[in-house]
Amino acid sequence: MNKLKGVLPVLLLGNLLCMMDVSIMTIVLPEIQSAFGESLTELSWALNVYTIIFATLIIPFGRLAERFGQNKFVFAGLVVFGTGSLLTGMAPNLVWMLIARAIQSIGAAAIIPTSMVIGLDLSSMANRNRVVAALAGVQGLAVALGPTIGGIVAQYFGWRWVFFINVPLVILDLLVFDFVLPLRHEKTIHVKIDWLGAILSMIMLFSLSLGLIKGNDWGWQSPVILGLFGSSLVGFLLFLFWERHTTVPMVDLQLFRSRNFNGSSLSLVLCNFFLGGMAVLLPTFLTRVHGTSELKAALLMTPYSVTVMITVILTSLVIKHINNKIIVAAGFLLMGVSYLLLSTVPLGSNYHQLILADILLGLGYGLVAATANILAVADFHGSRLTSSQSVANVLRQVGMVLSIAVFTTLLTSNVTQAKRNTLAEAQTRVNQLANVNRTQKQTLTRKLRRKLNPNSATVTSTSATFSSPKITVSTATRQHKTTAAYHQAIKQIATAKQVSLTMIPQAMKQKVHHTISLAVNRKITQKVNQLDQELASLVHTIRHTLKHHLNHAFLNVFGTLSWLPFAALLIVPVFKFRHEA
Repeated sequence: MNKLKGVLPVLLLGNLLCMMDVSIMTIVLPEIQSAFGESLTELSWALNVYTIIFATLIIPFGRLAERFGQNKFVFAGLVVFGTGSLLTGMAPNLVWMLIARAIQSIGAAAIIPTSMVIGLDLSSMANRNRVVAALAGVQGLAVALGPTIGGIVAQYFGWRWVFFINVPLVILDLLVFDFVLPLRHEKTIHVKIDWLGAILSMIMLFSLSLGLIKGNDWGWQSPVILGLFGSSLVGFLLFLFWERHTTVPMVDLQLFRSRNFNGSSLSLVLCNFFLGGMAVLLPTFLTRVHGTSELKAALLMTPYSVTVMITVILTSLVIKHINNKIIVAAGFLLMGVSYLLLSTVPLGSNYHQLILADILLGLGYGLVAATANILAVADFHGSRLTSSQSVANVLRQVGMVLSIAVFTTLLTSNVTQAKRNTLAEAQTRVNQLANVNRTQKQTLTRKLRRKLNPNSATVTSTSATFSSPKITVSTATRQHKTTAAYHQAIKQIATAKQVSLTMIPQAMKQKVHHTISLAVNRKITQKVNQLDQELASLVHTIRHTLKHHLNHAFLNVFGTLSWLPFAALLIVPVFKFRHEA
């Protein structure tokens, strides 16, 4: 136990950094987009490549660690992850960033599953629940903390420090590492590696992850996406067939004879799915729709992070005394209520309901994740313990990948409809403008169609997209109108006095010209001001309309899926009545 106290902080820090980088980019994507000049669709690969490679390598890396030494494997993973973080922060363009993020994810895949096994090997049966809850809980906490930490760091130091901040923390972890987890004379297990099983699992997970993430962009019925899903299905069937017949399986299928493991597997997928929905949508919702700063958006999501941390700790302490099914059921119910609240967040600046939804989602996630992570390993020891952790970690990532795919697809459809509705209402208001001529109306319409392109899934900022066009009248135009009015006035004076134009005194002509010039310019300025006010009112109305429609575009995603946490209650009977510790 004393040794575990020294080891656990090292493992927790590594897990925190790796999982935080799953979501930390979400809040700084607009800044990186501006820096690189790339579309958000292309830039989203910086998120996708991390998740896809991470999920793909977890299972084979879990077995490789047994052969080469678990301590060495985690140490090497920290070095690789730290190097990838440094390179990501230095990235001058998107290609560099994608390669650096891939390096990061390779390091993360080496750290996450092996850390759990190391922690469990050093723990006794009495404190196993706390170790599992701590390591698994910090992973969920890290995903939730990602946007918060990212927003704070980016606000004061710039987006590159979102990645640079990992480097000193990794170095600190490495300096302490050898004192608590010796790298020399480490015990290794000379097991045969199921290379075919590893390749099949990688094909299956890579195809599934890529297909889910890019299905919306490439088309769900496109040959590429159908081919990826077909490849994933074939890989899965071949993987099952091979694992049933090989003597050294990559994943021991006997795991699935445990009711606790099956219930935990389904619960981990779903609770991380619900977590991912919040982490994916809320940062963009707050910054692009409500116009909050990254820092404020981060602070508004902080209650969730704090609640997860507290709930995971408390759940690990009380799980032996409360029916496991009650804990899991309560967790899914709280997440369902949270989604219902998120679906009706008011349009104004009062975020009390959002904060309450954050807290309830944190409570629900903490209850389900902590219980599922503890029960996932409850029935296993030795190599099966390693396999159970690898599979559990993959399922967490599958939940995140599913959330990115499903929530992004629903949001894209909603945003497209929101833009169409806004454009239709804006067109009607443009046609109703009284002081704008036909040419000016056509120009306004073209500008609106360009800004509110329904064919683009990009979330249009309600605060910066539209600016009121300024009406200006050139000096030449003013002079022309003044001259025309002057000549007309002089003719009227000549007619009234029954004299020729040449007989009008020059002093009178100058006085008339001055008077006419003042009157004409005053009338032009008055009309310009009137038109400016009319256009400013139009722009204000369009902004409000867009904000209203985009607000509902985001919130309707939560509303559409609010039934799912309640349906997840069907998983509860899968668990054994009570886990006997």
